[in-house]
Amino acid sequence: MTALRRTVRLRGAPMRPLDLNVMCDQCNRSRAHGNHTKCSKLRQAEAVERRLPNN
Repeated sequence: MTALRRTVRLRGAPMRPLDLNVMCDQCNRSRAHGNHTKCSKLRQAEAVERRLPNN
C-alpha cells in the first residue's frame, strides 16, 4: 500500500516536516491533549504587549 501513497510536493520538491513545538509554551503540556484556549489567549495578550510602543 505504501507504493500507492503520494508524497506532498511544494514547488516541485518534497515538503519537509513542519518545525512545530509538541509542548505548549504556556502550560508545558502536550498540544495534542486537552484544550489550549486559555494558553492561546495568554499568548495573544503577550504578543499585544510586545507590539506596544515603549514610552
